Amino acid sequence: MYLLDRFISRKYYNNIVSKIYNYKNKSCYITARNTLIKFDKDRSETFFGYYDKTPFSLNNKLLLGMKSYDTRSNIIKIGYTRLNDFSDFIEIGESECWSWQLGMRLQWYPKDENEIICYNKIVDGKYGSVLQNINTKNIEEKYACPLYDISSDGNYGITINFSRLYRFRPGYGYNNLMDNTEGQQAPENDGIYLLDFKSKKISLIINLNAISKLHPQNSMEKADHYLNHLSFSPNSNRFLFLHLWMKNGKRYSRVLTSDINGSNLHILEDEMNMSHYAWKSESEVLIHSSSKPFGTKFYLYEDLTSNRTLIGDGQLNRSGHPSYSPDKKSILVDTYPDRYRRQRLLLYSSNGDFIEEIGNFYSPHEFSGVNKCDLHPRWDRYGKSICIDSAMDGRRSMYIINLNNSDI
Repeated sequence: MYLLDRFISRKYYNNIVSKIYNYKNKSCYITARNTLIKFDKDRSETFFGYYDKTPFSLNNKLLLGMKSYDTRSNIIKIGYTRLNDFSDFIEIGESECWSWQLGMRLQWYPKDENEIICYNKIVDGKYGSVLQNINTKNIEEKYACPLYDISSDGNYGITINFSRLYRFRPGYGYNNLMDNTEGQQAPENDGIYLLDFKSKKISLIINLNAISKLHPQNSMEKADHYLNHLSFSPNSNRFLFLHLWMKNGKRYSRVLTSDINGSNLHILEDEMNMSHYAWKSESEVLIHSSSKPFGTKFYLYEDLTSNRTLIGDGQLNRSGHPSYSPDKKSILVDTYPDRYRRQRLLLYSSNGDFIEEIGNFYSPHEFSGVNKCDLHPRWDRYGKSICIDSAMDGRRSMYIINLNNSDI
């Protein structure tokens, strides 16, 4: 059945749109040249989490996901489906350490992205992480710290205190264990940790106290400092992270980069609040920035310099989660719900010129605040398909959008 969406602007009226689902009389659409496939078949809450990792295996044959059968339980199931036949969800494990936004940082392990996965869970009574073979279901390695990101060669991991993160951003951190830094505004014994996968050595490489004193702003004084959104550069020579601080109920943020050992710190931006990011190359990173004078903008920053380039002036002007296509020619970004509770999925060229609105999806009011369900769009390995999380039919589900009706 085909019809036109009254919330799509007139310039799209020439594109036929397809009605996919109807939830409480709120419709969801994608453009006709794209197709949408639902990942799960039961009434569970199924999702992947953040947008900075792909759920697609390296050979593009498997799709990772997480499934909650009871939202009152803190246990979530881990599994995958085969994309050639969209088989039922194949469970391989479970975890107690997860959040609606970041999940348990489920990701393919770089040394074998078709069989080995990594995720966070309780290990020996503490936050930890594991490597697991999805075919044998065997846990092959256990580590005494959770992980946020893994280097592209699979040799190192970086992480933060997820309990401290939970205190300031409940939808992102974990509350299984008490935060031993509570009451400390910028502790010296907490910050960013580096894990050596081979030796299993864990080192504190950047501490919060030092970060709070690096080119401090007036708003940092007597503020509560924390960290989030760690991400290795493509070749993993450096990584970026968000430094955030809370004062009088207001949140401030900036993005820094660092060498893998915590040295050579560089502040990318000091004048605007910054959030979502996407590495374009080893030295270029696209970041969403906002400020009262300038509004919402996306800038391409050159690491270790003061150079930045405005991307998509007048086009990329809404907050969302950006990512580059595998060939770096396109930027995919979603939007937060508008006044009609529509979340839009948009495609731009790499310089920010608008290409198309891939689709828009209704977000029920109950999926707000800590419980929100962002689309968090993620490319497949070849740039032909996109995976999103959506609550359009009243529960979290994963969907595959095949661009130009391509095969997966």
